[in-house]
Amino acid sequence: MEKINYKIDHSTNNFKLFNASDALQYTASWFLEFGKTTAEVYNLKNEILYAITKKFKFWQWRMSYNIITKSKETLVLNSENAANSIFKLTLEKDFYEIRMHYFQKQSVFKNGHKIAEINDGFAESVEENTSNILVLNTQDLEMIFLLYTCLKTGVINQKPIMKSQKELISLEEKWGA
Repeated sequence: MEKINYKIDHSTNNFKLFNASDALQYTASWFLEFGKTTAEVYNLKNEILYAITKKFKFWQWRMSYNIITKSKETLVLNSENAANSIFKLTLEKDFYEIRMHYFQKQSVFKNGHKIAEINDGFAESVEENTSNILVLNTQDLEMIFLLYTCLKTGVINQKPIMKSQKELISLEEKWGA
């Protein structure tokens, strides 16, 4: 199956998702509101598709993201480990998982099958502050962008910071070059 390239442009607290021909697909922005870090994902008509609230579960030492959909359904993206390197989101029929890897890479899984790979390694990117995404199916693009936005909500420094890589997961199958 052929993989489709997309890119996400970061500018401070805003994200813009473009396809290979630089056509805008989705946008998102995050902000602090009454002490809470929140984000919103928009479609091309500038309608809010998702509203996200980032929470830190202190006693469990894990991140959690409460997501309100356009239809007012509540979803929750939870960290599965204290290292915050695996996150899961369960829907009615599907479950999504995002894994953090070495060198600012993430893999997105749907029902146990890899559907996307994200490279945040700005040093490897031709364009500064641009993440590269390889996607198997464009039908999953909105959910992939939502998951990515959740993980980047509240992140101020876009340049990679060297942190302990012991808690990250090895990349099992490398898609991109």
